[in-house]
Amino acid sequence: MQITRSFILAASISLFSTGAFAQTVNDIINKDIDALGGRDKLNSLASLYQESTTSIAGQQDMNSKTWILSGKGMRAEVAVMGQNIVQVITKDTGWMVNPLAGSTDPQPMTKDQIKPYASRIDPRGPFLNYAQSGYTATLVGSDKVNGADCFKIKLTRTGDGDQTYYIDKSTYYIDKASVDYNVQGQAGTLDIVFSDYAKTPEGYVFPNTTTISGTPQGDIVSKITKVVPNQSIDPTVFTKP
Repeated sequence: MQITRSFILAASISLFSTGAFAQTVNDIINKDIDALGGRDKLNSLASLYQESTTSIAGQQDMNSKTWILSGKGMRAEVAVMGQNIVQVITKDTGWMVNPLAGSTDPQPMTKDQIKPYASRIDPRGPFLNYAQSGYTATLVGSDKVNGADCFKIKLTRTGDGDQTYYIDKSTYYIDKASVDYNVQGQAGTLDIVFSDYAKTPEGYVFPNTTTISGTPQGDIVSKITKVVPNQSIDPTVFTKP
């Protein structure tokens, strides 16, 4: 009888401990938000200006500038061989000027072309207001990114491709994002690896290095050289000329 009671007690403690220490998807998301500065801090991030160096397939670094109004729009300019490539993405539309493609006129981007980059219009991270934006978050397991153990969280929304985020179990930073896309009948996945996280003097935390793989041109590596939170940005920079 004593053995039976001891076994039941041990089993009960084991079950209780498993439930007590298991993390839900909301636990993980909240810890990611805290790691980036906290919910109040992120809500105060109205805009972001960045300067970066970007290389494609290991080629010579190109200088780029990015202006972001949180949840409103993103404008990126990259200097390439004396030409200026401009890409603008807003909540619902996008356009691009690429002189290297033979035209200096702005060309519209399709919805499928915009999808892989839509998350860039919010520098506060994908989880802060995900539910209000119509997404559902699901914890789908664990995986490793560059040797680090990560939680896998999938964001889904009707009509959009899946977005999967790999959150480091020790830092709660996003180590990688995988975004499904379908452009001109070509389906695929973009993998975006984030590293070199650092806190700004204002208390915001950003990854200083971003590596995008899965593009026809090869890996695209961007390294931030300057970041200015809450810089005044004229919304007309997103307007197609």
